Amino acid sequence: MAEPEPRKFGLLRCCKFHWRGKACIIIPIITLPILIMGFEYDMAEYKCLYLIATMALLWITETLPIYITALLPIVYCPVFGLVSADIVCRLYFSDTIVMFLGGLIVALSIEYCNLHTRIALRVIRIIGGSPRRLFVGLVSVSVFMGLWISNSAGTAMMCPIVKGVVNELEANNIYPVYMTQEEEPVEEGEPPHPSKVTIALYVGVAYAATIGGLGTLIGTGTNLVFKGIYEQRFPTSTEEITFANFMVYSIPIMVVCNITLVMIAMLTTHMGLFRPNSKTGMLIKEANTNRKLLEDVLRQRHMDLGPMSCHEIQVSIFFALMIIILFTRRPGFFPGWSLFLNAV
Repeated sequence: MAEPEPRKFGLLRCCKFHWRGKACIIIPIITLPILIMGFEYDMAEYKCLYLIATMALLWITETLPIYITALLPIVYCPVFGLVSADIVCRLYFSDTIVMFLGGLIVALSIEYCNLHTRIALRVIRIIGGSPRRLFVGLVSVSVFMGLWISNSAGTAMMCPIVKGVVNELEANNIYPVYMTQEEEPVEEGEPPHPSKVTIALYVGVAYAATIGGLGTLIGTGTNLVFKGIYEQRFPTSTEEITFANFMVYSIPIMVVCNITLVMIAMLTTHMGLFRPNSKTGMLIKEANTNRKLLEDVLRQRHMDLGPMSCHEIQVSIFFALMIIILFTRRPGFFPGWSLFLNAV
């Protein structure tokens, strides 16, 4: 029996498959001069800069999982005397972070039970099946989702719905979903480019989710960051940013006005609104004649979902309770339940 050949060490192979482990050691060494300056001059600023630079490089290269890198301050700050462990750990579980985490969990549960598809199809059936009404329906659902969950998660949930609707439009020849070779030439083997109407559906959903995120504190992380910075910078301020007063100021101007302007702009530029004799306007007019066919298809897709499952009912109840609880915590114009709990 022949003896197996001894395994040879290959530097290139080792670097190819184990570069992350080596980078975990190399990156802190590269930024080490900043830390040395911090000890030499006894300046906390340089020590903090060392942590920021190291974490930034680890995040950019993804040497460590992003969430692992985010936990480094828990060890680093107390060890080098920047902030005590009690304060650092408390910041990792602040009201702002818990609210954002709750929004992500709700978004995951809605997507898991497919509740967003049922809501979207129901709204589209109510509004109508013409391409313009279809656009308004999808945008309306996307705005509503953006109010309560992360705008990124809302867009990720709505895009498959748009894809399904576009496939139905193509299968039933409601209107041209893709551009012809004459309109937009593509190389052989490449997929055709989407038409203006199809682009409007996708872009409108993305815009709507972003605009919806402006309306509530949990709609996007930037709103929560603003709330956290405001409370830290002005701890004695008599004006408090609550979930209710943020909605009162944001929804009328930031959400309603912006989404109305986006709808008008997209309907005008991509769906031939106010231009009935244009090429797009003629296509939309022809598609409107097949509106009943599309409405029947969407009705059938909605019926195929069947009755609401136990999971969907539970998520709907918790979703509604979350909205009510967030709004009534400390609304400002009447005593909220947080004041009652503090008084107990």
